[in-house]
Amino acid sequence: MAVEAISQEVFRARLDRLREELAARGGEAAVITSPRAIAWLTGYFALPTERPFALVVPRSGGAVAFVPGVEWDAASQVPTIEEVWRYYEYPGPVPPLSYLARRLGKLGLKRVIADAPGWGRRWGYQGPSLAELLPQVEIVVDPDLVERNWRGKSPEEIELLRVSGEWADRAHRMLQEALRPGVRELSLSLSLTARASQVFLEAMGEGYGGFSRGAAPVHVGFVSGERTALPHAMSRDRELKRGDVIVTGVAVYLWGYSVELERTLILGPPTLKQARYFSAMVEAQEAGLSACGPGVPLREVDRRVREVLLKRGLGKFLRHHTGHHLGWEGHEPPYIDAFSAGEMRPGQVFSIEPGVYIPGLGGFRHSDTVLITEEGTKLLTHYPRDLKSLALEV
Repeated sequence: MAVEAISQEVFRARLDRLREELAARGGEAAVITSPRAIAWLTGYFALPTERPFALVVPRSGGAVAFVPGVEWDAASQVPTIEEVWRYYEYPGPVPPLSYLARRLGKLGLKRVIADAPGWGRRWGYQGPSLAELLPQVEIVVDPDLVERNWRGKSPEEIELLRVSGEWADRAHRMLQEALRPGVRELSLSLSLTARASQVFLEAMGEGYGGFSRGAAPVHVGFVSGERTALPHAMSRDRELKRGDVIVTGVAVYLWGYSVELERTLILGPPTLKQARYFSAMVEAQEAGLSACGPGVPLREVDRRVREVLLKRGLGKFLRHHTGHHLGWEGHEPPYIDAFSAGEMRPGQVFSIEPGVYIPGLGGFRHSDTVLITEEGTKLLTHYPRDLKSLALEV
């Protein structure tokens, strides 16, 4: 079951779109330092360390990679990169960005648009900004320069997310079938992550790739017991007990893209309290999913969700907004929030994940990934959401 990666034509179109924006804003070149943005534009993912690297995209001309020696050979093999400027190592005799500044200075540029002032403090890096090194050039910093363009997904990206959703459902089924009293959180998460990843890789074939180094292509995780009341609780190797609330999370990465799938399960027959909070959460999520669609204000979706929970008297148990855009990064703007401006647009992909968090009892949250289409919406995750399906017999 080979799944096609993003094509070179798509990468070239993304670079052309950036050049069009440069022309519209009077920029003569863009300097991109975000590793995710560079990968999205070119298909080249460099491992971010203390060594600065950047992508230079002139308004007229081919894309240029500025890289340390450890990345030179890899960058030279990328079809969308036409030239590679390299320096040897950090810290080196002079700040690495001074080599980039020297190259840019020779081009006689007057206005450059960059996604960051410089490299930032990754892994202890310290160094001057581009503006300090190029005082004769107007450096316009726009952190959203590239990222705003991946908030609407192309047909190729949507297909990757569709396949990710199918495999997330399969991996979650493996998880649910393995849950029982006596198993341990981290131990089971790690073993299932490895098992699900192996099954996935065998189906994808050797052409599969992701933008990570050694990370599992399928992640299967969960938290159990009272700690599920902490929305971002980390897994521990706690032993599962009958009656536990369990909050799961599954992600499946295809060429850097993944859906979000989360479920709340009960290990055994639910108590009346558990059933009440579970029911409220599902009703709120249904309201959010039903509210989604092209042209719908983001804040309206959040309002519909909150309305359900407030009517049930659960306002004090809310800890976060309804959802966020996703796909290329785990969380992307825009956010489904009471104070978000803007509307949902076709091609956007959102999580819908209202949660209710009861100290001393547990947290109740489902998360599904929904695509906004011209006609309405399409779910990319399909795992059962009802209590009967998620209350486990033990």
